[in-house]
Amino acid sequence: MKFAEHLRESAVPEWIDKYIDYKKGKKKIKACRNTIAASEVLVNNVSTTNSVAMYRDSSSSSRYNSQNVYSPVQRRFVQEFIDKWVIDQELEKCNDFYLWEFKRCSRRFAILREQIERFEAHRTQLTVTESDPKYYGAVDRDERVVPAKSRKRSSWATRTFRTLQDLELIPSLPSLKPFKQLFLNEPDTNSLSVGYGDTFAPSSLTTNQIQHRLSDALIEFYLLVQLIKNYRDINVTGFRKIVKKFDKSCGTRELFSFIEYAKSSYPLFQHAEANARMVAQQIHDSVATRTSAASSNDPNFEDPLVVWEHEVTTWYTDVLSSSAKDRKRKIERIKNLSLEYSLNEQKVHRFNKSILQVFVGGVLMGGSLTLVAYTLWVGFKAPSSSKIHHILLPLWGGWYMVFLITFLFLLNCFIWHRSNVNYRFIMFGEMHSRRGAVLFNNDFSTTQIPILFYFASVLAFPMTLLGALSFYENALDPFAIIWIVLVSVLFFLPLFGKTPYLNLPYWNKLTKSVRWILVSFVRLIFSGFYPVQFGDFFLGDIFCSLTYSLADIAMFFCIYSPTPNGMCGSSHSKAMGAMTCLPNFWRFMQCLRRFSDSGDWFPHLVNGVKYSMSVLYYASLCAYRIGHTRNRRNVFIIFATLNATCTAIWDIIMDWSLLQPGSKNWLLRDDLYLAGRKNWKTGAYSRKRKSVYYLAMVWDVSMRFQWIVYAIAPDTIQQSAITSLVLAVLEVGRRFVWIIFRVENEHVANVHLFKVSGEATLPFPSTVEGDVETEGSIASNHYAMSEVSYPAMPSPTPMYRGESLQKSTGSNGLLRTLSSSIPWAHAQDFQRPRGFSIVDHSHESDASESEAESML
Repeated sequence: MKFAEHLRESAVPEWIDKYIDYKKGKKKIKACRNTIAASEVLVNNVSTTNSVAMYRDSSSSSRYNSQNVYSPVQRRFVQEFIDKWVIDQELEKCNDFYLWEFKRCSRRFAILREQIERFEAHRTQLTVTESDPKYYGAVDRDERVVPAKSRKRSSWATRTFRTLQDLELIPSLPSLKPFKQLFLNEPDTNSLSVGYGDTFAPSSLTTNQIQHRLSDALIEFYLLVQLIKNYRDINVTGFRKIVKKFDKSCGTRELFSFIEYAKSSYPLFQHAEANARMVAQQIHDSVATRTSAASSNDPNFEDPLVVWEHEVTTWYTDVLSSSAKDRKRKIERIKNLSLEYSLNEQKVHRFNKSILQVFVGGVLMGGSLTLVAYTLWVGFKAPSSSKIHHILLPLWGGWYMVFLITFLFLLNCFIWHRSNVNYRFIMFGEMHSRRGAVLFNNDFSTTQIPILFYFASVLAFPMTLLGALSFYENALDPFAIIWIVLVSVLFFLPLFGKTPYLNLPYWNKLTKSVRWILVSFVRLIFSGFYPVQFGDFFLGDIFCSLTYSLADIAMFFCIYSPTPNGMCGSSHSKAMGAMTCLPNFWRFMQCLRRFSDSGDWFPHLVNGVKYSMSVLYYASLCAYRIGHTRNRRNVFIIFATLNATCTAIWDIIMDWSLLQPGSKNWLLRDDLYLAGRKNWKTGAYSRKRKSVYYLAMVWDVSMRFQWIVYAIAPDTIQQSAITSLVLAVLEVGRRFVWIIFRVENEHVANVHLFKVSGEATLPFPSTVEGDVETEGSIASNHYAMSEVSYPAMPSPTPMYRGESLQKSTGSNGLLRTLSSSIPWAHAQDFQRPRGFSIVDHSHESDASESEAESML
């Protein structure tokens, strides 16, 4: 693999603009080479070296002065390429960003050291008090030992509480402080407060919980160090290669001078050289079986990142280990994380399970599509008064919508994977190494898409088979009951591990996925009682496009009730209308919770108004279907128009951040990852690739106004189940497109914030010097790495576009607040999981642990 491809594959997506522009450098070298080849001066220089006056430009004011003697043309290109482009532009950019991340890491390391020291002190205190029967091993945030009488509580209740706590399913009431300030004009007495209690914080932590939080923080830091080391090493290699290529093409000898200058002036090269010396010394010591004094005394042999990595590894495997077995497990976990950096192509494909998963899933999906086509053919041919049309087609069609959006979501993941959008970090907080040719990140097997495709196909095939039998027999029983039992068994099976009776291949690898879905679903149902995380917000928006399937739940129970089947359709059932309103009501409650947690009326209250209009839209549609009168039709048209207009504008401007004024791309935004690479000369995207954004905007607006079918053809809402099914499919297609650009827009925010790592919650408050926001958060007993890890120094970009994410002060005008907040409002739809942080320093949920075998 060529280095340019290796660099592209190894680059961290969120830091992509901070790497050396190797491709542009090659283009510049090609232009220099062509100019030198056409120059008569160079020809004369090669033929008769004494015929041309050679000179050394000692009057150059640049920091870098070549000590070699060249012709005027060579000297000019040395100054233009090496001096101005490589050093002044690219090296300065890479070094500044490296120092910025390095200082952040240094601060994090100091915080982790303090946390470990406090944990050791706590453990020592716990050891002293363990012999006293009055106490047992639980401490609160002030490290006060809890009396032993609390131990008499039911062990079952305690285990249940701890399990719900680990799953983040312990509800918490929202704060009323933002509402009082907004509506009652009550002053804010705590100006240092970052939020208003946006996460549930337990009053006490056991030793195991403290160890768990510290372990997450250490692993997070370990992965971040790996990413920074990779960034440093690949850029140093890139600079060496680009200067060497310049020397070869232009007949110069600048590599040695450049490397010596870079080592003496830039920490990026100094630390890389220290790392190389450490590795060389280790190899020498292992061969000579002796220890060099220089490796321990000479500071030039110390790479700070490697020192921190070793220290963190020791803390994780030794200090936090509760037993020999636990230490062995932690060492194995570190090895699995390091495995990502040592995989080669042969190992990847030797353990590649994705081929079988995709093959089996493809076969089952092909069979499912055939059976679905049969049921739709039977349903579309059936008379409008038949049982197939009124009952079977809507009920099985509701399940079809669920699996259709599931497979489309997997297609979304593949599109993000190909577009280099880090969707796994956005959704699950997963941090992965980027090693290009070593890890083969472009390999499809490194994602979890194949196993999830296999999972969905195994669940979909029996559903379509039973659905086809149901249509063939013109009966709902017993096929619907069999399907419900079967899907319940298959879906929950991963939670129980391997069983001797039903052990499907790879099924035990889906535990985390099933748990994530269940937890997010529970949090969605009880929206308002939980802080809004990505899964809650994302699943809520998906359910807003599955109102057709939710309405069928009410229809299903109605059919099995004493109510006549003829009264179970949308023309008579109020329950079906209530079910269609539920997803938007959940999102409305989430918006209120986000306002309560953050204190920002924009965009949360405005977004809440939008979802309330959606509730009114579905309620008016239900009323129009039940009572087919002119007045209800007019009310329905009014609410439908308002809802479609507001939601379409919100989708494009807020969720996708398009239509930005002053953008380099007309009616779009500056960063368009789905549009491919920019032209290296003009920095512009391809017009053909940009057209996908314009088509998506037209598609989204058109689908938002699909309700017009009900308005111009009122008979369809009472008679045709086919019309409802087709409109449901179109809505799922609209959501499929929306998801693509919504996650891409979130990735744009992470790129502007250089976010690649999480911010694990800490068990103890930190005394490391922080800013005002940090002090306020500690005063409110809210400890997270995100609040104490940002150094007080400017961002490496001159215009830090993440500033618009900060809270607007009261002195700002309404127009100014909106104009600065709209492009970044999408980033506030949910509070960052514990594996994230953003400018508002919100709390977050546990990041998903990346396993080596799941990568393969």
